[in-house]
Formats: sequence, structure tokens, C-alpha cells
Amino acid sequence: MLKIKRDAQGNIERYKARLVAKGFRQKEGVDFTEVFAPVSTYTTLRVLLSLVAERGLHLHQLDVTTAFLNGELEEELYMAQPPGYEEGGPRMACRLQKAIYGLRQAPRQWYAKLRTELEALGFRVSTADPGLFALDKGGSKVYLLVYVDDILVAGDDLACVQAVKQAVGSVFAVRDLGEAQFFLGMEIAQDKEAGVVKLSQHKAVMDLVARFGLGEAKSKGTPMSESTRLSRAGSTPLDKSKCPYAELVGSLNYLASCTRPDIAQAVGALSRYMACPTAHHWSVAKGVLRYLAGTADQSIVFKRGSGGKAFCDADYAGDVDTRRSTTAYVFVMSGGAVSWRSKMQPTVAVSTAEAEYMAAAGAVREALWLRKLLGDLDVEVHGPVLIQCDSQAAIKLLGNPIVSARSKHIDVMHHFARERVASGQVCFEYCRTECMIADALTKAVPKHKFELCCAGMGLSV
Repeated sequence: MLKIKRDAQGNIERYKARLVAKGFRQKEGVDFTEVFAPVSTYTTLRVLLSLVAERGLHLHQLDVTTAFLNGELEEELYMAQPPGYEEGGPRMACRLQKAIYGLRQAPRQWYAKLRTELEALGFRVSTADPGLFALDKGGSKVYLLVYVDDILVAGDDLACVQAVKQAVGSVFAVRDLGEAQFFLGMEIAQDKEAGVVKLSQHKAVMDLVARFGLGEAKSKGTPMSESTRLSRAGSTPLDKSKCPYAELVGSLNYLASCTRPDIAQAVGALSRYMACPTAHHWSVAKGVLRYLAGTADQSIVFKRGSGGKAFCDADYAGDVDTRRSTTAYVFVMSGGAVSWRSKMQPTVAVSTAEAEYMAAAGAVREALWLRKLLGDLDVEVHGPVLIQCDSQAAIKLLGNPIVSARSKHIDVMHHFARERVASGQVCFEYCRTECMIADALTKAVPKHKFELCCAGMGLSV
């Protein structure tokens, strides 16, 4: 039990220092995900928006006022009296009745309170994402997506959506922001009649371009040139005081995580040199920003009836310094990318087939999670999830439980993909390299291929 108490000398001290330093501990029967504030993933947001486009749902937004102050404390906590409000002398302290901002328990207690109240209203929490809640009220579906104090409300009946907003407003102090237009720095534009939802970050891109003084710079056709080779050596070390490399790459990474899968590969490659960047790395990073300046209006577009696809790919031994390969996958729903990844593999692959096999394992894990998430959103997935791969050798390894001299050394963690294929939860289909949408997430590609990949991920103006 976490406590703060007053000792004999009247000083406020912490005991059980190791637990108190962290501010909380996991209790028996409490899900560890509840320790943190309700934060849904960006993938869940994009999946919900694809569903909004597909079903023509109404999408509204709420903002909870002083969210953390709603949390109810389970522990006995004391705090020093704030300056100017002391009563009873310096030896007295205030006992907290509710959570306050800055308290380490506040996020968890806010989530516990929110979940309790929403479940009382009939909502059920998602097993795939604790920040997603679903309600079935007389055949009408309503979904709440929570990100700390920002809430999206999506439903097929406007009256039911309004009723849910009023019910939440009766429990918490909220601001009704009406139809959702701006959420977590992302701009949402919906056309219910056409069944189209656009997700973009035009303002964030232009603010970033202006901050780094590239507003008048010439734009680029791709984020990174095919001829670009990044490495730890071979260039002048960067003066970080004059060139804020970490700040730029961090800002680019936020865009790549939210709405811009087209720069995910370039940002992932640049992130490997945060510890000791060079002048060449800085030049390439500014090149990515120049590309964004020319494509600031780019959006992920979800369209009704556009269907979904999944792709996985790998770039064999693409990293110059470690010779590790890059894993990439992208999942498309309603014509727009909902989940993507571009990441260097943890071990060195000794063949293209092995690199593709490990990339397939990453895609299978994401496919299984998405399948669970779609179930929570009342979307039936019939049959196995189809993933397209451009390696015949990897597909053979996934479909046949064989052990050979070329495959027996592959880490066991990747072999679960073969088990999921055998159980019928996922399946793989060959896709020609020319049609591989995930190719732009593994390496720099020519402009015509890059444009094909962007179109396949639903990126357009």
C-alpha cells in the first residue's frame, strides 16, 4: 500500500521508498494496463475512422475538463500545504481526498473512475485496446475512443450519440465540441453522403516547416533518394546546439506515426543515428522535411466499399553498419492505411528468405491483434486474414513444417507465424514485387514505385 505520512518531528516523509518513487504498485486483481491513463493507439483511431467511412457513422468529440481531478484515491496520502495557504502551523499537512495533477496515481485513478462510470452506462471495454468502449443500445452501436481527456463518440444513430454525450456530461464536466474536426493534432474531414473520411496533419506539417525555416525551400518528389546511404562514419559530426537533429527527427516521427506512412522508412533510418548524428544525416532529415512541405495536403483517405488488404516485406541487409534487415508491413481498410511499421530486425538474417520470414512473423502478430480489435468493433472477419508477400521461399517456409540447414537457426520467436498459418488464422499469398505496397516502408524506392505505394496506402490530396 502506497502511503505518505507525518513522522514525530512533523516532517512529511515517504516510506517504502522504492514503491513511492514510482508512485504506485500493481495490486492483485488489477489489470496492469489500468495503471496508466486511458490512451488509445493511433491504429485504433484509424480503424475506427475506416469504420466511420464504411458505415456512415456520426462522429462527435468531447473534452473532459480537469480529467485527473475526477480520480478517487484508494490510499491514504498527505501533501505539504501550498505556499500562502498554510493553516495550523508548519507541522501540519493536507490529506488528499481526490487525485490531483502531478500525482503519480492520478492517471490510473482517472481511468478506473472513467471505466466504472462507462460500464454503469452499459459500455464494455475492448480487450484489444483499453481506451476503446462499445455500447449496443437497442440495436444502435456507439463507440467511445478515449485519449486521456479527449473522447471521440461514433454511432450509427445521431439521437443515440447525443444521448451518450449527455450521459457522460452528467457524470463529468465536459465540453461538447460537436462533430469531430481536430483530434490529437490530426485533422478529420468527413463526407457522410460520399462515405469518405480524410485524416491529415496539414497544420502540423506547415508549422514544422516554418519552425525549421524551409518554407521557401524547393520540394522533393520522395522523402529519401535511392542513392542515399546512411552510416555512422564518413561525415563531420553535427553541432547539436546549432542543428537540433533530435527535435527534427522526433517531430517527423510523430507525423510518421499518425498520418504519414510515406515517410516512415526515412524516419526510421534517421532515428538510428540520434546519439551521434553527422552533417549528412542532418541534410537527409531536412530533405524529408522538404518533401513534406510539397505534400502538406496529403491525407489518408478512407472510402466506403474500397475493401482491405495486407502486405509484408523486408529489405535484406539494408543497414550499412549492422547488416540487419528492415521489417515492414501495412494493413489497409476501406482503402486507407490503418496500421504500418518500418523497423530494423533484432537479429541479422543470413538470407532474403529468412528476412522475409521474420517480417511475416511481425505482420502475423499485428493481424491477430487487428482481428481481435475488429471483433470489439462488431466487425466479423470470415476466414483467415490474407497477407501478401513477395517471397516464394518465405511462403513455403510458413506453409510447411520443415527443418533444414538453412532454417533451423531462425529464432523460435518467429516460428509462431507458421503455427498460426497451420491453424487457419492467417494465410499468405504471393504478390509480385512490382505490386508490393510495403516496399516503400523497407527502403528508398524510385519515384514511380513510391507513388504506387502511396496510392495503395490511400494517401492522396
